[in-house]
Amino acid sequence: MDLEPRLLRYLLAIDRAGSFQKAAEALGISQPALSVSIARLEDITRMHLVDRGRYGAILTDTGRILIRHAESIESILQLAQTELEARRRGAEGPLRVGGTPLATGSILPRVIAQMLKEGGNVAVTVTEGTDEELMERLLTHEIDLVISNVGQRPTPDGVEETPLFTARSVIVVRAGHPLAGREQVSLVELTDSTWVMPPPGGAFRKQIEALFMINGLAFPANLVEAAPFSVLKAIVERSDGVSILSDQFLRDEIRRGILTAIPLAEHIATRKFAMQKIAGRQLNLLGQRFVSAARDLSMGIDEE
Repeated sequence: MDLEPRLLRYLLAIDRAGSFQKAAEALGISQPALSVSIARLEDITRMHLVDRGRYGAILTDTGRILIRHAESIESILQLAQTELEARRRGAEGPLRVGGTPLATGSILPRVIAQMLKEGGNVAVTVTEGTDEELMERLLTHEIDLVISNVGQRPTPDGVEETPLFTARSVIVVRAGHPLAGREQVSLVELTDSTWVMPPPGGAFRKQIEALFMINGLAFPANLVEAAPFSVLKAIVERSDGVSILSDQFLRDEIRRGILTAIPLAEHIATRKFAMQKIAGRQLNLLGQRFVSAARDLSMGIDEE
């Protein structure tokens, strides 16, 4: 079975336009020509791909499978065009990197800063999202690399991982807080405290909820939920609220004496972070520089 990229592009146009007529207009071809092309695609796949009805054209489940690959092809072609444009401007890239809030608040800025110190013009785009959002964008070739938490769910087929660093969670309070200076603190002691946490749904929030449940404690009622993590951190800096955050995410504030990290008496699992990309896909030179810098800086993180 030889799929023609042109036919996949036509199917994608129908999905986006919602009808053969509108898709044909967007493509600059006649509706009969588009119908013939889709019929050919159905002959090639030996599957029914599009249902036509009173409300337009709707793709079948099989058609939606092809759409995912059509979007990937479109993203790759757009990337090729962007890379050529960057080359004309004398810049390396482009490189599209995705990271979870911990990654964008810790290692990602350091990696990019290191690359900028090395000199040269670069074209880098950084996107923040959840593990699930970033993986979906990686699989559809919307981003080139992802730095995120791994090990909590199976790695999708076709994705390769490079281990980077381990994040350790600690209780965090502002400098001068009554708890500052303690060598250790227990969750039981914090029952009446005002907690500042990320909103429900994310992987880190689920880990915090599990921590309370495992230790037989009710989840805090006195609670401020804040996102993104930079807002959460700012609230802790300016109040007597307490939170659980990664020591790596707090690295700069701890060194400047703005925040204080206190080890938790109860056991809380560490979170392993890795760099992920499509297996076998060759990164451009800027991507290779990024991977090298991320590996080097991660070695320093785990040694701290």
